[in-house]
Amino acid sequence: MKAAQEMPETYIEPLKQSKKSARHLARSFRKFKPEQFSHRITGASRWMRSLTAAVMMIMAVLAPIHVLPTYAAPVDPEESVSPIVTVASAADLRQLRGDKKLARKEQSRLLALALRRKAALAEPEVTADMRTLERSSAKLQGLDYRLKSTDSLARKITSDADEDQVSLATAAAGISDVLRYTLTCSDADYSTMVPQAMAALTEKGYRVEKFRNAWGGKFYQGVNVHLMSPAGVRVELQFHTPQSFAVKQASHAVYEIRRNPASSAEEVEEATRLSIAYNAAVVVPEGARAIHWPVAA
Repeated sequence: MKAAQEMPETYIEPLKQSKKSARHLARSFRKFKPEQFSHRITGASRWMRSLTAAVMMIMAVLAPIHVLPTYAAPVDPEESVSPIVTVASAADLRQLRGDKKLARKEQSRLLALALRRKAALAEPEVTADMRTLERSSAKLQGLDYRLKSTDSLARKITSDADEDQVSLATAAAGISDVLRYTLTCSDADYSTMVPQAMAALTEKGYRVEKFRNAWGGKFYQGVNVHLMSPAGVRVELQFHTPQSFAVKQASHAVYEIRRNPASSAEEVEEATRLSIAYNAAVVVPEGARAIHWPVAA
């Protein structure tokens, strides 16, 4: 009875409906010789285990899986964007060739893994450089989240590809915040600290790809910078005051509602209203709107 209770319902129900089948099963079970069966299987299993081990060893040597970390590096617009994930096993090669295409979600995840892998290799050196920017009135925030998660990256790749109507590989190549940092500066020192920090990073070999001063904007208050590290990894750096950083964190939920395609029109409208109200309350530091930095050619 206990064994029957552990069986799936699809197997139990027919046994209840057919007494003849139940009697047949009982007779078969009585003829079953566990000791003979065990002896036969034991000999066979030794041979199978040896064969399986040999096959696995051959597969491990001849068919490793390689993830190439190329998409965190700058992409030449003249070049065609080729896949960044290569799989040496024949089955996966067939999938990538199109014999049996990988699901879109799986493609996004493989691209995300490759991006994160390259960023993770560069992270210790980049974090050390960012720590040199700290002062008594300037501190790094949220260092535990400096590496974007694989799941978050995969979602971003998919959403960016859908929004821009481009391939997943092209969307992955455009992501700039796999590795991201936030430096909060006091209101009094903000306008001098930002240029000093930018000068220190460019002297270390960082290239400025984008410099966006959003002070006075409706949905975001602060400076957002996209950098290319000396190792060829894209890095995002945000400059905030303690207040603007707190508002950014508090308004993240409404930001997600605004960008979610599943949100209703009413939800987006309310989230937009709240986001504008939050950011309107932020005090702009003196001289912050005039901060600028040249972008690399």
